[in-house]
Amino acid sequence: MPGKTNIRSIRFSDELMEVIEAQAGETFTEKYEGLIRRCVFEEPEVRRRVEELRKELQQMEETLEERRKQAAQLQRMIYGVHIGVTGILAEL
Repeated sequence: MPGKTNIRSIRFSDELMEVIEAQAGETFTEKYEGLIRRCVFEEPEVRRRVEELRKELQQMEETLEERRKQAAQLQRMIYGVHIGVTGILAEL
């Protein structure tokens, strides 16, 4: 790895310190760099996956709505058959 020529002093909250410390790595610098790299390089893939899952969810919701309509139609058909059978039995 090339030498590290950028030296900065930053301040951040205890909450962010906990996030950084929870990262993989031996030193604070490794943990911080790893976190930044993941955020920068993995974010496009995460966004792509989220969009993919949104589309999948939309398709599932459309399928569910279709199945609900089919179930309602079947329920009406069953009710119609029940009324018909009841009428026939009443005539006997």
